[in-house]
Amino acid sequence: MSTQTTAANGPQFDVNNPQHLAMRKQMAYVYASHANALLCGRPCSATAYRGVGEGLERAAIYVLADPVLGSLTLSLNFAMFYMEEIYRARAAA
Repeated sequence: MSTQTTAANGPQFDVNNPQHLAMRKQMAYVYASHANALLCGRPCSATAYRGVGEGLERAAIYVLADPVLGSLTLSLNFAMFYMEEIYRARAAA
């Protein structure tokens, strides 16, 4: 088992890895921008930011070949997807 992954807490950023630090910065920007777009009532912009998140996931998996980053970016994309679902449910109510 990887030293970065345990059954109790899942994958973690490796703060000694510059790729992880750079990806963490990008993920934080995309997540914050996505949330802000939803708060401002711009679902199309939020969808675009989710697309950027999917691009980060693909870069982590196919370009960087880093399964830990792939898992973390996948979690980011799930979080953004569910935020959009909640936004749509609140808008319909």
